[in-house]
Amino acid sequence: MARAQDGDRVAYHSLLQSITPYVRAIARRHLGPGEDTEDAVQEILLVVHGIRHTYERGRPFKPWLGTIASRRCIDLLRKRSYRTRHEFNASDALPEPADIGIDDPLDEAAREQSAQTIREAVDALPERQREAVRLLRLKELSLAEAAADSHQSRGALKVAYHRALKSLRRAMGQPDSRHD
Repeated sequence: MARAQDGDRVAYHSLLQSITPYVRAIARRHLGPGEDTEDAVQEILLVVHGIRHTYERGRPFKPWLGTIASRRCIDLLRKRSYRTRHEFNASDALPEPADIGIDDPLDEAAREQSAQTIREAVDALPERQREAVRLLRLKELSLAEAAADSHQSRGALKVAYHRALKSLRRAMGQPDSRHD
């Protein structure tokens, strides 16, 4: 590692070749076999590349590397767990026309009135909430795509979307059955 820190490209390439199996073993121990493990190995190697200047010469290299690899895997597990618990399907969140009090879904006048009421309710929302509804419900983007498109964090977008849903339910005269 010391030679790699000094800029020796051959030594750095050799180092990466030699540590990859060790990093893979740590990732497999934490994440199990599969695609996630290979993705983790690549992420860990990128992290090592980015922070190689923090390695102190004279200190054992493997514990330094093992700590980085283990912590990165734990971070990935946290993200996976959070994503599983908190992802939502935007299309399930807004009421369908049949759910908003229309007795006969084939009644064109009632549908048009309902659509107009929804448009007015959406137009009355604050800009961020309106944008969240537009991206997640109307454009049917995933949460990640919508966050990138709107330059908001996923969390901020979810909050705006859920607040919009609450406002829309109120505007449509529906009880707030969800705890947003």
